[in-house]
Amino acid sequence: MDKLECMKRFAVVAQTGSFTQAADHLNVPKSAVSSAISRLEEHLQSRLLHRSTRRVTLTEAGERFLPQCQKLLDEIEGLENQFQQQSQTISGEIRVDMPGRFFSLVVAPRLPEWFAMHPQTQIRLMGADHRIDPITARVDCVLRVGPLDDSDLIAKKLGEFPLINCVSPAYVAQYGAPSELDELDEHYLIDYAPGIRHQTQGFEYCHQGHNKRIAMRSQVSVSTTDAYLAACLAGLGIAQLPLHGVAQQLADGTLVSVLEQHTPTALPVAILYESRRHQPQRLRLFIDWLATLVAEQQA
Repeated sequence: MDKLECMKRFAVVAQTGSFTQAADHLNVPKSAVSSAISRLEEHLQSRLLHRSTRRVTLTEAGERFLPQCQKLLDEIEGLENQFQQQSQTISGEIRVDMPGRFFSLVVAPRLPEWFAMHPQTQIRLMGADHRIDPITARVDCVLRVGPLDDSDLIAKKLGEFPLINCVSPAYVAQYGAPSELDELDEHYLIDYAPGIRHQTQGFEYCHQGHNKRIAMRSQVSVSTTDAYLAACLAGLGIAQLPLHGVAQQLADGTLVSVLEQHTPTALPVAILYESRRHQPQRLRLFIDWLATLVAEQQA
């Protein structure tokens, strides 16, 4: 086994923290992964991994070796892709993070088209509703809906998603439909707080180009977009949702819009990725494809 393949297997073990998961990912026996790491450690005369019954972690030498190892692998992959650019034949895995509901509604239904064009690629989705560190999680790109945090990543804006205030008919039957902001103290808001940190947002609306918030009562707090929609459908309060994500529910009457004159500022949609000298062609094509999907949602 050549050193390059050993390095590839080491990088996957470092990413997954498990020989078993790395073997599943690489579609090789676990013993083949373990043997590759041992050969690499013997060649470098350094122990790269701490092995335990629960998890595999990097040693100090492994922490130093991993970034250089991944950089070399990326450069080799980029060199290979320079020759692939002469055709539309691309291959390999694309690791991407995006909100789960965006994947379900926008991306998943269109993936057969992607694979028809690029059958030798594989998509690995991390559908976290909370924001991850793309570099630590080792994803190729991240699609984010909402304001961006400061980072060293390249951000490409794809568009904006308008928001709408929604309630279910059951909620209207019990509490009525608010028509003015001063009625909100008699209503409930579904609290959406992604991630482990909880910070009540309140009812948000745009006034003269600036976002404002009104504190409201809440009976339920959720941390995922699917749960947010489910709570609204169940009549638990007002939800402020992207219009594209509830178009069907508005059309069939399972949700109704309220306070249409007091909607929040549209959410920006962007794709983030690490700046690389030799970005794989498959990632460039995938980013362009995602941009097309977002543009279609705004048409």
